Amino acid sequence: MGKWGVLGAAVALARAAVTIKVWREVERLPARPVDGGSVTVVVPARNEERTIDRCLAGLRKQDYGDLRIVVVDDASTDRTAEVVRRHADQDPRVRLITSPGPPSGWAGKVHALHVGAADADTDWLLFVDADTEAAPDLVGRLVAGARRDDLDLVSTSGRGTRPSAGWWLLLAPVNQLLFETTTVDGRRGMALAVGHCILVRRAACERAGGWAAIAGSRADDVGFATLVRDSGGRTRYVDGADSLTTSGLDTFGATWASMRKSMVAGTSLYAKGPASAFLSLASTGLAHIAYGAVPVVAALRGSKPGLLAWLAQSAAEYAFLERARQPRAAAVLAPAAYVTFGALSLESAWRALRGTTTWKGRDVRG
Repeated sequence: MGKWGVLGAAVALARAAVTIKVWREVERLPARPVDGGSVTVVVPARNEERTIDRCLAGLRKQDYGDLRIVVVDDASTDRTAEVVRRHADQDPRVRLITSPGPPSGWAGKVHALHVGAADADTDWLLFVDADTEAAPDLVGRLVAGARRDDLDLVSTSGRGTRPSAGWWLLLAPVNQLLFETTTVDGRRGMALAVGHCILVRRAACERAGGWAAIAGSRADDVGFATLVRDSGGRTRYVDGADSLTTSGLDTFGATWASMRKSMVAGTSLYAKGPASAFLSLASTGLAHIAYGAVPVVAALRGSKPGLLAWLAQSAAEYAFLERARQPRAAAVLAPAAYVTFGALSLESAWRALRGTTTWKGRDVRG
């Protein structure tokens, strides 16, 4: 492979070094929870009858004093509202708000979050996805983390409820791209947050203009964290996966659909029309297919730079799998992960061009 092989190995090593370095900067939440002010939990729910029961059961078991739980039924067509009403009958802290759906110019989830937070008068607002389940110490640990580092916003992602190829073959390269385009402490570029779980000071949220300030955004988590940061708030992405699980990514198919939605939505924020989005996503896909395939082919032909690139890719994936609580042996599949992610990018490009990407019945492009 000559100089091109050496260059490819150098790129893989550099990317792995960045990923490993950033993971070392991702602090774990404090082990000891604290009770540090009133909290309103807002759960946006659209057709979540399979998951909302576990979500609310976990929130109701929180070892936290002043806690209120608001579920916004976002025009569901299933039994979501019925399940929530049962919890509200059993626990006065639970309240159901029924929304007819987003008005023109609003993204569905962002509108539901806005509606849920509108009447909150607590010190903190906690936004969690309906397909998550919290351990009893989650809220207290999040507040402890915010107080420890004097943060206005703290976010964490959930771990999978079981091992899944979606985490090995899709989420690992997605994680690497996030680390290369955002910062965990929000000090430069875009501020990293994950929609699974975002805790924010109500005062900071209001100062930033709340969810209304990014009404049409489908990339709501990073957009919201960056908004809070740009209005003077301090933000941080942390590792709280010991206290939060998500079932929404438990299968490869579910992970594929979720990542496809995020890629099309995120690209549509800056792309100037479907053709621009297509070119951006297609070039990303082809680059990642080559990035994953070439080192393997070269290594199998006896190339030392090819083997070195493979090892570097595996090292980056190992760092992710260790924090995601997934089997670390899957790191050897790192080249296959880049190829798989490349294939996802190509499909996303085609769907962006045709305008056929939907999420829960809504166009993700806005």
